[in-house]
Amino acid sequence: MYLLKTNDPKDLTGKAAQLFAMFPPQISPPEPLMLMTASPGMVGVQAEAIGFFRSHQDLDFPMLAAIRLLAARHLDAQACIDFNDGLLRAAGLAEDDLAALPGPVEGNPGGGFTPEQRALIAFALKTLRAPKSVSAADVDDLRAMGWTDSTIYDAAAHAASMQVPATMMAAFKR
Repeated sequence: MYLLKTNDPKDLTGKAAQLFAMFPPQISPPEPLMLMTASPGMVGVQAEAIGFFRSHQDLDFPMLAAIRLLAARHLDAQACIDFNDGLLRAAGLAEDDLAALPGPVEGNPGGGFTPEQRALIAFALKTLRAPKSVSAADVDDLRAMGWTDSTIYDAAAHAASMQVPATMMAAFKR
């Protein structure tokens, strides 16, 4: 399945073990995380990042999963698409809501998120798709909606961080 030897999560220690312990039995860890067990140190780094976002004051679980889902779609990272789609469905988003991400579509003005949330999710995806197209006006618009510079950066960083698992899966999964 992988070109690299991976480790059984049960054999991991420290932050890496704590990360895998966060997954309830009904939710299997995402495949890119399983690949990451080839480097327990990197699993620990990922645990720190996940811990940061789990306690984020402005970016809630559905918003983060939506950012990851849209980034995964852009990066054609099927394992990440499937995992985050499942998380959003478990969080209560309907098929219409998922189809409407990141923003409204005819017949579904909400897409499961507020207009301010949709704007930030769309911006995060824009930073991944076309980073040089980001303008001061884009940032000013988000600020006017109440988003802080820190949250704007964090949302964009979350989208950009999806490049690593997408790249590693493409390189090492067969």
